[in-house]
Order: sequence, then C-alpha cells, then structure tokens
Amino acid sequence: MVKLVPSERIPGARGSRWRTLVLLAVGFLIASLLVIFAGAWYYSGQLNDAGFAVKDEPHELDLQVVALEGARITLRATPEADDDGDWVRAGLFGLEWNGGYGQVGEVLQRDGSQVVRTDRAVDGVPQSGERVRLDSFAFPGDPFEAHGIGFEDVVYESPLGEFPAWFVAGSRGTWAIFVDGKGAERREALRMLPATVEAAMPSLLITYRNDEGAPQSADDMYRYGQTEWEDLEGAVRYALDHGAHNVVLIGYSMGGAIVMHYLHESPLAGRVSAVILDSPVLDFAETVEWAARDHFVPWPLMPLGKQLTAWRFDIDWAELDSLRYSGELSVPILVFHGDDDRKVPVSTSDKLARLAPRLVTYVRMRGAGHVRSWNLDPAAYEAAVAAFLERVVGQ
Repeated sequence: MVKLVPSERIPGARGSRWRTLVLLAVGFLIASLLVIFAGAWYYSGQLNDAGFAVKDEPHELDLQVVALEGARITLRATPEADDDGDWVRAGLFGLEWNGGYGQVGEVLQRDGSQVVRTDRAVDGVPQSGERVRLDSFAFPGDPFEAHGIGFEDVVYESPLGEFPAWFVAGSRGTWAIFVDGKGAERREALRMLPATVEAAMPSLLITYRNDEGAPQSADDMYRYGQTEWEDLEGAVRYALDHGAHNVVLIGYSMGGAIVMHYLHESPLAGRVSAVILDSPVLDFAETVEWAARDHFVPWPLMPLGKQLTAWRFDIDWAELDSLRYSGELSVPILVFHGDDDRKVPVSTSDKLARLAPRLVTYVRMRGAGHVRSWNLDPAAYEAAVAAFLERVVGQ
C-alpha cells in the first residue's frame, strides 16, 4: 500500500516552491524593467523627433473651400485637420492655397465639420473645392507685399556663416530685431512690424541656424538658444555697425529662448534696452513635462525618457531653463502669452512675471493659442506694443 505524504512534509519541497516564486518574481521584475526601458527609449526618440530634430515639412492644406459668397467663405475640415484647430477659433488668420493668399476673420457659423467665416481677398481668390490652410502669420510674402513697407535684403555674420535678413529703415537710434520661432520664418514678425515702423525704429527681421535659407548646424538640431544666441549676436553686431545705439529684441516661441540666452551669454547684452516676448519657451524641460502630463505619458517613462534623451542626443536640460537667470534681468520686458497655448505652458510666463514683477509687463490673453495673441485681438495687441515702445524708446 502506497502512503501519500503532503508535499510540505517532504524535505526541501517548501524551499523549492519558494525558489520558484522568487524566480518568477525576479523574472517579472526584469521583464517590467525591460518594458519600461524600451518605452522610455522610444519616448526619448519621440522627444528628439518632436523637440530637437530639424525638419523641413511642407504645410498641410487641411481645409477645403465649399463656397465663397461675397465677403463670406465656407470651409470644410478634412480628416487631416484638428477638431479644435484655428479653423474654428476666433481671430484673424491668413488663408493660404497653392498660388494665392487671403484673410479670414470672424466665425459666423459652424455646423459640424464646416465653418463660415468672413473673408478678404489679398492675392487671388480660391476656387470651390480647392484645398487651403489657415496661416497664423496672417500676411503673405515680405514687408512690402504684406504692408507696402519698403525693405532691403541684407546679410550679417555669425560664427556659422552668413545669414539673410530683411532690413526696414527708420530714423531712431534704437533698432528692433525680430527672432522667429522654431521651424518658422521671418514672415512671423509681419504682424508686429507696423508697430516698430510707426515708432520710426529701424527693424531687422533675422534668420538663425537651421532656418530656411540660413546655414545649418552640424548636428542638425534645435538647441533652444544654447547655440542660436550667437547668430542673434551677429545680428546685434550688424545693427551696431550700421548706426544703432541700442536694440529692442523681439522673440517668438523658441525665439524667446534665444533672446533670453543672448541676455545671459552675450557681451553685447548691455546694448539691449528692452525685450518683447510672445509665447516664449522659457523652460523647455517644464514644457516637455507639461506636454507629457497632458498626453498621459505614464510617469516612469517621462523622467527616464528625459535622461535617455540627454544621453542619446547630448541635451543639458538645466541649460534649457532661462528662468533660473531671471535675477540677472535688468531691462523692461513685454510678454504676451495665451492661456489656451497647447505647445508652451502659460505657467512659465506666469512664473517670469512673478520673478521679475518690476520689469515685466504681462499681457495674458484669455483664449489665445500658441503665438496667437495678435490673431485673437490685433487692436489690443498692437496698442500694448505701441504703449510699451513709447515708454522704452520714447516718442
């Protein structure tokens, strides 16, 4: 007769079971760590691709003209259009299509994927069925095409080579120097340019490394001012060599980061009399973390992904925080930032206003998106710029 003995009474059986459980737990932990690491590696690649890598992507014509009746245009969103994109937002925008340009204004009606807006012809008229896009820069071409403002094509130098710029003459000794955002173009400044011209300020609309038509960096990376400030310094030196006594620096989005790095790094920073920033990237690490929370990136992936980004792509996150130099600021600053900015958190401009309350004039635009404060209310925006320039430059 065979006698059955419970396994727990067999010598070594209990230890063997615990060893199995431990091995399973260790295996699960290793597998989990590998999954987290793989996810963080992928996320770091996405960070580089979206934030640092230079791309040359054509603008997508993501709307279609349904009807054009007098001063009204009906647009239909294609599958490529964002549900809450500019096409449904209040404000003044450019309307661009292959070979033509117009402007659209007030939203008169919306019905699902279609919207009716006011329309003004600028260069041609789109046909029914034609693909178009809204352009936040709002004006086509160059200063003359946009506003009838005469300008000259000039070139200035930085350590990376020669950079093209548009120069608009003026009678004052204080020049305005405009710095566009990442992947943007000089045309971004056409919205504010009439204000500096009205103030009789010579105006220089510049390019910097990796802009279209400008020298490319060896690493093919945007560095959020860490390197680009040298190109801005070249533009300031050009202004000083051509009669400027001092300058007002105007930066959009990443252009704001370039301006802030210039103020910290350049020996010519003392020639800056004032600064205007629109939706500035003041702390790119905070911008990345804010975007990760907004897109529900799992918590373990975000800090590890940032560390891997730093290692893989030579990123120093601390150097991308311009707010830590706020104590060095000494010139008046006008800041525009919309509280509906989906790209750069308005909280970073809030922080700058708190850190330098005596220097910062803050226009926090309710309902404005990224670099769209002018678009939402051009009159209010231009009035704020004019008042600021009158204060810092004089009549």
